Amino acid sequence: MKVKYQRYAYLALILVFLGVIVTCIYYFLGGFEPIEVYRLKSINRTIAGKQFVSHYTDEAPIEFGARCRKMVEEGDIEGTLSIITYKSDTLPETHIAQFIGITLHNEMSEIPQDFEIREIETGPRYAVFMSMHVLVQPRPHKVEAMLYAAAQENGEELQGLFFQLRYPDNSLSVEGWVKP
Repeated sequence: MKVKYQRYAYLALILVFLGVIVTCIYYFLGGFEPIEVYRLKSINRTIAGKQFVSHYTDEAPIEFGARCRKMVEEGDIEGTLSIITYKSDTLPETHIAQFIGITLHNEMSEIPQDFEIREIETGPRYAVFMSMHVLVQPRPHKVEAMLYAAAQENGEELQGLFFQLRYPDNSLSVEGWVKP
């Protein structure tokens, strides 16, 4: 009988230590950082990239995003990796519409021939900034829900797209733009 209680005590001790270790790792990855939604003014952006309408698991958008990240990291183009995700009722649930590219910091840049250039004026926008590790960042649908809720609190409605800026230090900014 005594051995049975010792096993439970050891099991409980192991679970407590595992809980402490997981909590510490979560803390050090930035999991407890608060996420605030900000309302920002309009901004003009120039984005060079490519439009994709594909299945969630297609490799082409991922490969193109990696190519853009590499161009930014190597200094070929001065800018920030950007992804615009469009919400569409006409697409099947398994498909996604995205524009993947680089938000240019300078007006004059050498852009590869297969890139499109888009000039965008955002209008008022809601944004969150996350510096935590990717493993502990909230899922995209939770971030989008936060942006929608903030816009509704102010009596505004967001367009059906979300704009991500992925910085070299792996921090992330997600924006939702107010409908005109």
